[in-house]
Amino acid sequence: MRTASIFIKKKLDKNTDHFLDNSQIHYLKKVLKLKEGEPLFIHDGEGSRYVSTFDGKNAVRINDSSTKQRKFSITLLAPVLKKNQLEFMLQKSVEIGVKKIYLYISEKSKHSFKLEKEEKKIKRYDDIITSAFLQSENFYKPNLNIVRSLEDFNFDIFKHIIVLDQFSDNPLDKKVSCDLIVSGGEYGFDDREMKIISKNRACSFNLGENILRAETAPLVALSRLNI
Repeated sequence: MRTASIFIKKKLDKNTDHFLDNSQIHYLKKVLKLKEGEPLFIHDGEGSRYVSTFDGKNAVRINDSSTKQRKFSITLLAPVLKKNQLEFMLQKSVEIGVKKIYLYISEKSKHSFKLEKEEKKIKRYDDIITSAFLQSENFYKPNLNIVRSLEDFNFDIFKHIIVLDQFSDNPLDKKVSCDLIVSGGEYGFDDREMKIISKNRACSFNLGENILRAETAPLVALSRLNI
């Protein structure tokens, strides 16, 4: 039987008791149906996993811990999409393996997304990321940020930038060095966005002959580079 897991963004000490908040207690008792003495993994999202035991009331005993080096080093820069598409992309990108996720408002989107509205959804998006992070048993939880446009994104901190372009002559495979994937919206990039991408030394790659949906393309790219 798989051991239950929760996320607590905090470093914990071995052989100590950690008291849970009301939402965590509710989740363990009502959702996971965890009983006194049963084991529980606690992930801090920064490389550590703690083996603990639930006291059946409001605390866990930290028995042991383990750490892992970060496995995934790729950041994803992808457009805001409609609810179901976006949530699917967030969930699966975390399961496949991604370091960070940045969302931007695409200039060519047929939907009128607003930064202010999207920022209000960050808690919902983060919950999806946390759930996928725990389910996939990754030791590092990806952070999520939203920018207004590609123009507002800081490309300077990345050395190996690739942009997904179905018209590129270069096929993407595992041999390609990459620390940032830039993915377009339903209708790709407009001229201004392409100028921004080109100015920032991005190399274009295709994912094959088939035209992929906006939520699918970054997932295929991540899987090719990670697996």
